[in-house]
Amino acid sequence: MIRIASVLWSGLVGGAETFTAELCRAMRDLGVDAGVVFVTRGGPLSSRLDADGIPHASLELGRGREVLRHPRMLASAVQALGPDGVLLMGGGYLAAALRLGGYRARVVAIMHGATIELGPMTLRDRIVRPLDRAMGTWATDVDVAVSDFALSQIQLHRRRGRLIRIYNGVDLGIYRGSWKSTDVNGATVAYAGRLVDGKGVDVLLRAFASGAAREGVRLRIGGDGPARPMLERLAGDLGVKHAVEFAGWIVDMPSFWRDCDVATMPSDRAIESFGMAAVEAMACTRPVVASANGALPELVDDGVTGFIVPPGDSGALASALAVLTRDADIRRHAGEAARVRCERRFNIRDCAAAYIRLFKNGR
Repeated sequence: MIRIASVLWSGLVGGAETFTAELCRAMRDLGVDAGVVFVTRGGPLSSRLDADGIPHASLELGRGREVLRHPRMLASAVQALGPDGVLLMGGGYLAAALRLGGYRARVVAIMHGATIELGPMTLRDRIVRPLDRAMGTWATDVDVAVSDFALSQIQLHRRRGRLIRIYNGVDLGIYRGSWKSTDVNGATVAYAGRLVDGKGVDVLLRAFASGAAREGVRLRIGGDGPARPMLERLAGDLGVKHAVEFAGWIVDMPSFWRDCDVATMPSDRAIESFGMAAVEAMACTRPVVASANGALPELVDDGVTGFIVPPGDSGALASALAVLTRDADIRRHAGEAARVRCERRFNIRDCAAAYIRLFKNGR
């Protein structure tokens, strides 16, 4: 049995972290001993890994130069859980630290977006990011883009090494659902993700307040982050606080999506290299309204499995939500099509098998 480790900065539950837990479980189902190393702390994800019997270790290091000061500690922890190979959620100086610490097995870096440089950058970013990218290119054997969008962006800066695309996936046995026949007066719109600037939750609140809230629809927001106080104040200022629930971090994501009628992913300034929340909801037969941001148009088939709207356009978002919350038949057809799309493109077992092949035979 081959043994592979995945390295995460922390166990704060976001798209990359959720995907890592799903991937490790799928690899173990396929006969691979998969574990997780947290550079900082395990956090909420540790409980999920414990429940699935996935071994993990936390180094309690800080991000940045502290990792470079302790490369042997990192390499030793990875070697203990993954002597046959390691998956990094991004490459950069983390990959370089592994090599400097003496790790010699295959290193595969999954590019979840750290190398995508769209929009304005600070002077520090202009200096640090190219250096970080160069360090990762030297240290990794294969870089994996999680979408065609991410692939196109990474190729702009590629100098050497192998680069391929493997879509992320979800466990279709866990993420499943059936159609809800809720009428508009009982419909629920949902969002799940980190509550940070650029994710478009403020745009979602304005869209919700302009129409759906007046029709008896409810909005449930899963996740947490530094923007939460501002968003809670905004809900109050818009007069929709009574119809909006801030649910905090969600442990049972399949149930979260099954309890809603329509899912949203309204990112505007935060560029999405994939979009795990959208795929999770689609697998649970829920239509998704997403912004035309990064890879999201690759996931959501506009007019078939939901709608794609311009980033930051609360009016367009409100109109798309109105179509889906008002018409149960459109919701049902879109949700069923979403499930089929996940079965064809975003099955975690297919994803896990592709990664295992990289370690078994390099293909």
